[in-house]
Amino acid sequence: MALVALLPGLSAAQHTLTGELPRPRGSGPAVVLVAGATGRTGRLVLDQLRRDPRFAIRPLARDVALARREVGADYAWVEGDVTKPQTLGRAMAGVSLVVIAIGATERSGPNSPEFVDFGGVRHLTDAARAAGVRQVVLESSMGVGSGGGLLGLLLNLISGDALEWKAKGEAHLRASGVPYTIVRPGGLTDGPGGQGGIALQQGDEGSGRISRADVAAVLVAVLDNPDALGKTFEVINDDAAKADAWRRGFSALRRDPPGSP
Repeated sequence: MALVALLPGLSAAQHTLTGELPRPRGSGPAVVLVAGATGRTGRLVLDQLRRDPRFAIRPLARDVALARREVGADYAWVEGDVTKPQTLGRAMAGVSLVVIAIGATERSGPNSPEFVDFGGVRHLTDAARAAGVRQVVLESSMGVGSGGGLLGLLLNLISGDALEWKAKGEAHLRASGVPYTIVRPGGLTDGPGGQGGIALQQGDEGSGRISRADVAAVLVAVLDNPDALGKTFEVINDDAAKADAWRRGFSALRRDPPGSP
């Protein structure tokens, strides 16, 4: 059984790091805050969450009116900007679970990897810790752990060091004491999901591609799933794998060692 450690500075109202998911507070669906809900992967996460009666969806958007017009007016949108931590406390109130599917939209400036892939993840993590959230699920990227080789060097050059800033975001989440799962997809495609198998890998040594819809399915599948807690893993499409076999594969993944970056 994992050791129970109360993090320094946390109040009794905040969660403890137990190595397993705390029991849900109260009854009814767990409230899931989705950061990056207006993005291409985030919209697919919303679509999959709405089919699951375990969850109540709270999508986060900088511009709620625009999100209602472009994504859907029937969602309970909440206003917040991941680059501005002062806007996240209200959005996080009453939240049990968080999905982070954010990503930089420019090489430099306020929406660059430094302020989104690192700063945004840091701010969301800190807000989740303060709110006592019981799990944060982070969509990261294959290549973050290994540097991505020559392709990673090129990507960092083009994107403003996206892999390096994502690595810092991952490290902050791991060190925060917030229960977490980190999913690192391969190259993203916009094809339909569920058309083939999905491989779960660790070690960040391979390469591959995966549809955004399949990534969204994995992000939802690890929510409130103790078998996925405290683990970082890569996901790619694999034609040789059975379509739904990956759903039973989380327990075989290794937990991140204490103090891992």
